[in-house]
Amino acid sequence: MRINLKILSVIVAVLIFAAVAKSQPTGIDPSVPDTITIQSMTTFSQNSGFIPVHFFNDQPLAGIELTVTYSSLDVMIDSFSFVGGRLENNSFKDADQLTTSSITIYSYALDETLIASGSGLLGYLYFSFIPGISPQVINVDTMTITITEREYSTAFADNNDNYFSPIVNSGTLTVMSGSCCLGDRGNVDNSPDDAVDISDLIYIVDFIFTQGPDPVCLAEANADASIDEAVDISDLIYIVDFIFTQGPPPPSCP
Repeated sequence: MRINLKILSVIVAVLIFAAVAKSQPTGIDPSVPDTITIQSMTTFSQNSGFIPVHFFNDQPLAGIELTVTYSSLDVMIDSFSFVGGRLENNSFKDADQLTTSSITIYSYALDETLIASGSGLLGYLYFSFIPGISPQVINVDTMTITITEREYSTAFADNNDNYFSPIVNSGTLTVMSGSCCLGDRGNVDNSPDDAVDISDLIYIVDFIFTQGPDPVCLAEANADASIDEAVDISDLIYIVDFIFTQGPPPPSCP
């Protein structure tokens, strides 16, 4: 019986990660310290929340594992998205919920070349809140946890399968009372006058195409009110149509 090579490669990669994860990484980063940065964001109790995660590596990597926890029982991680990040096109990547307050994120080079040296987005942690959540600051940091003899931690692997711990910059998610979306959607740059104008168009172009800053309020930036709440090219087209071709105004906030 012939074995699908793709499936075999995935199995081998999983076994490698499982074997290495039984102990803490003991390797030493040989050059400029690699880093993982969990950014700090602000959101509102009537909205969902997200936190971008970035990483830097000064040498090619064969794999990444990031295990994250957070400090509040009032929130939960909905998902982790690699979309728009440096590993978006890697075939072997995923995120698994470990406990009610922890998640592990990983990627391993299989058919692709190694993860090239560089700096940029790993992906986004998406959170949801319990109804009536109180204003609070939630700490988001890495952790090490053992579940059924499998240790989950945070480590980088170089092309010689040496595993080492990167420097981690923890972040926070600040939840404020109410909703960030006021009146109609489309105020992407969060200007005090709540106007939808050319500055919002510039902001969303910068965000989508040049890794510019994230919108402060996702509900405002979701100009077309798409169900998935994604901020993407459809929102850009909607704003262009509204500003330049007398298209329909952005829908009202939730």
